[in-house]
Amino acid sequence: MFVEGIIKNYNTERGFGFIELIGEKKDIFFHITDVPHRHIELKSGERLKFLIVEDKGKFKATNIVRLDLKPLDSVDTPVANKAFKNSVSQGHSRSDPKKATIITLTGLIIVVILAGLVFQKYQSYQQSQRIKAAQLIEEQKKIVIAQRQALGDLPEIKLSEKTEQVLDVPSTPHHKMQAEQPVKAQAQFSCDGRKHCSQMHSREEAIFFLKNCPNTKMDGDNDGEPCEQQFRH
Repeated sequence: MFVEGIIKNYNTERGFGFIELIGEKKDIFFHITDVPHRHIELKSGERLKFLIVEDKGKFKATNIVRLDLKPLDSVDTPVANKAFKNSVSQGHSRSDPKKATIITLTGLIIVVILAGLVFQKYQSYQQSQRIKAAQLIEEQKKIVIAQRQALGDLPEIKLSEKTEQVLDVPSTPHHKMQAEQPVKAQAQFSCDGRKHCSQMHSREEAIFFLKNCPNTKMDGDNDGEPCEQQFRH
């Protein structure tokens, strides 16, 4: 059985509202999907005719008829508008082929420019990598040259008087080996950037670094004896 009512309120964003029954203090829920001619805005106070059905334990209005609409308003204008828009767009596409060609060419130009920028960036990256590799090779060459100079320019070792007296004794192969041992030991060391006692492996190595390598930090009391606590006899 159809009943009549008026729209009490309607939430446009959420698509639902309530209908006040005429002659009763009772509101009925309705959803926009049950309203015909939804393209025409719903307004508070608009008269409706509808059926009341139960849906999931609640009552709602369905088969809604909008009583305040004029006959011309009930025409399904969205369909007509869509057909009109389609015809207009087809007319534009037929009558303006030059515009479509210009748009296509513009798109191709943009793609070419972007591709060129990407390639240029890649080339710059490759060049920077080559420069870095060349700089690294030059630095390694300088390090090797510095190490060779350090090994080739070892200071002359001055022997103490006691050592000279020992060396004056007729030497045997054993004495000769002991005399040459410190020179050989120092010849195997090189200034490689180490500065601290914790990096030294022997007292001889620490003495070599203190005497021959710059910026060492192994003689806190400046008495000429490096790493005294580490290599204490």
